[in-house]
Amino acid sequence: MTRSNATSHPGTRYVVSLLGERHDVEVRSDGTIVIDGFRLHASLAPTGPPHTAASRPPLSGEGYSLLLDGTSFALRARGGHGGEWRLELDGRAVEAEVLDPRAHRMRQLSAKAGTGAKLAPLKAPMPGLVVQVPVEEGQVVEAGDTLLIVEAMKMENELSAPAAATVSRLRAAPGDAVEKGQLLVEFAEAEEA
Repeated sequence: MTRSNATSHPGTRYVVSLLGERHDVEVRSDGTIVIDGFRLHASLAPTGPPHTAASRPPLSGEGYSLLLDGTSFALRARGGHGGEWRLELDGRAVEAEVLDPRAHRMRQLSAKAGTGAKLAPLKAPMPGLVVQVPVEEGQVVEAGDTLLIVEAMKMENELSAPAAATVSRLRAAPGDAVEKGQLLVEFAEAEEA
């Protein structure tokens, strides 16, 4: 099975920071979620009686049953300010930040102006086989440009540039087997014109 055309089911895009990693997420109307180029089928259903603001226990959040590629999870979620979320997934508490791409870009620009933040390298989101690397070291890429195509679970997945940058080092080549979390591409800031 190969990856279908990304424009067939346009959805809402988000940039999610979770457990120290940044992920590009697209939620599509057909029940598909695309996380860092990997397509998953998901559904979300509320659990228990509806809460009112007065009856909700502190920090409990709303309860849901999350079905992700056939695996069920108990999820509680409570939103905060500035895209901050407190999540509990099967009893494990985590903090997440969920921003639309525009808000994320504004935050990146603010951080860059204030601290000179460096763009994080691209890591493999899951084990797979590199089938194509359509970029070269030294090449300037824009946000969303395809950097690698990785086959995982019999699907070809495009891994994209998270922001405008220069590819400073490629750490994978076609035919390489990669593990989850393996460093694939390092970046340098794109030169301003």
